[in-house]
Amino acid sequence: FLSTLNLAQQDNYKTTALSFSFNGLNLSNYYGGVGGRWWLSDSTVFNLSIGGSAFNRKFKATEDLEEGYEKNTSFTFGIGMEGHLLESDNISPYYAFRGSFTLSNRFYKSSYDSFESSDKIVSYNIEGGFGVEYWIFKRISLSGQHLFNLRFDDGKRTTSPNTDSQDISGFYFGLGTTALILSIYF
Repeated sequence: FLSTLNLAQQDNYKTTALSFSFNGLNLSNYYGGVGGRWWLSDSTVFNLSIGGSAFNRKFKATEDLEEGYEKNTSFTFGIGMEGHLLESDNISPYYAFRGSFTLSNRFYKSSYDSFESSDKIVSYNIEGGFGVEYWIFKRISLSGQHLFNLRFDDGKRTTSPNTDSQDISGFYFGLGTTALILSIYF
């Protein structure tokens, strides 16, 4: 462990990086998708992430049940800024702010009757917190960060056969998420 502390180089490549989070000993997605970081100056970093998912499931008809269907899709886009407080060439504490939005669609058709339900929700996320970036090598860094989060949901649920419609709203506050981020600069 002590030998790796001596490997950090001066004149780090504060440019553009492909970034990953750690989940145990596995690399994981970056803010829910794929993304990276760009150093705009010696103290300012811009980050961006894009994520999404799609899920489909069919329930085949039987003697007693009709065919059913379930479908979920989501798309997330996020941007953030980090303000680095330069302590040395190899370690940099920072504060971070981030905003993102998620578009979610859910559709469900029951196998029991002609009931259908469709939810369309937009989630707005605001996060803020702090972290520390440590340069292991000239082009590779590890960051540990903790962000507090606030989320607002807005949407609509439609059901049939009666074609009823409901507004959906929600609020979430969390004491945050902690991440270990690997950045590989090029």
